[in-house]
Amino acid sequence: MEKKRYLSITLAMCLVFSILSGCGGQAAQSPQTQAAGDAKEESRQDGTAGESPEDTANQASGDTILIGVSGSITGAAPINGLRTKQGAQMAADEINAAGGVLGRQIELFVADDGGAQDTAINAANLIISQDVAAQVGPNLSGMALAVEGLLSQARVPMLTGATSPKLVTTIDNPYLFRIRAADTVQAKLAATYATQNLGCKKLGLFTNSNDYGSGALNVIQEYLDGIGTEYVAEAHNTGDTDMTSQILKLKDAGVDGVIIWTDDAETALAARQFHDLGLDVPIIGSPSISTPQVSGLCQPQWLDNWYCVTDFTASNTSDHVTRFVKDFEAKYNETPELYAATYYGSIYILKDAIERAGTTESDALLKALNETDNLQGVVGKYKPNSMREMVHEGIICKLEDGTAVYLDSITVED
Repeated sequence: MEKKRYLSITLAMCLVFSILSGCGGQAAQSPQTQAAGDAKEESRQDGTAGESPEDTANQASGDTILIGVSGSITGAAPINGLRTKQGAQMAADEINAAGGVLGRQIELFVADDGGAQDTAINAANLIISQDVAAQVGPNLSGMALAVEGLLSQARVPMLTGATSPKLVTTIDNPYLFRIRAADTVQAKLAATYATQNLGCKKLGLFTNSNDYGSGALNVIQEYLDGIGTEYVAEAHNTGDTDMTSQILKLKDAGVDGVIIWTDDAETALAARQFHDLGLDVPIIGSPSISTPQVSGLCQPQWLDNWYCVTDFTASNTSDHVTRFVKDFEAKYNETPELYAATYYGSIYILKDAIERAGTTESDALLKALNETDNLQGVVGKYKPNSMREMVHEGIICKLEDGTAVYLDSITVED
């Protein structure tokens, strides 16, 4: 049984290595074959709109507000694209049932970005050609970086869950809005919780050497240096299948806690090897471990004493999250996760902005998006800062029987 579990992780790693890193490590999938089929059934692709059958009768080009959705319907992670589409469609259906926006119905135009840069560029060009009011997605940072210039040139607002700091530190695109907490926010939250709540005095930092891991490492080191907390840093590469050396170095150094920041497949593999090598200290993971796509690759005992930072968990008992989870499960017979929550929220952000603008005209919509003021969503309250980052909080979860259980919400950035 152990050998089969190890093999399943290795195979899953082969799938995710084709996905670009740097956006929260959301690439690996637990059983994907059925999800790929479901995704294709749920969303008609290659230039067709993504309405539910019951909505199509209400659609006419002059009476709708068209919003583009860039999702990974195919590729290594089709369940992520499926959840993206489902979340956005559920919001559109709710809004349409309540009368729409400015008396018009919302129509989604779903394009498959394939989980790759070149396909994402094709998807963005296709969406732009449809004269959309805005685009939501893509969710992977490499893909978002590849298409943001196209959308800016076309003067199309882009709402993305991509979390790389590069989206705001190396470019200045007034049309790009981030609708999840950035890696910098999440990494600082992990370090804050480890030191202030778990009482760690000597932390192990176990990160991927790619942009995603190294970006978080820099944030964590800066925070720990500022408060005088000792740490030991070890790195691994994408595709590594044996992390024994690095883990034993952390264990021998006597660390009393570990922050791990890496991609999905490596997170699952590290969970097993931490467990097998007996590093029995609190471990705080990045948002990926909160999703069933990744935790499902692990045996529950591997995740004993694990925590994670994330934007969303279905176990959050706040009224708005509870209602969202109940409605999503009723509609799709699935429990929503981070992708569904993120892009459900994206449609409500646009609804709010379009209503305040009184139009979908680009300049007016852009102004209204920038003036969004603490709009309540299922991943937090939306209010853009000077870099158009709209979410400034995260949540802490503890893994119990392999499931992320909500502990607390914490605001990291003013």
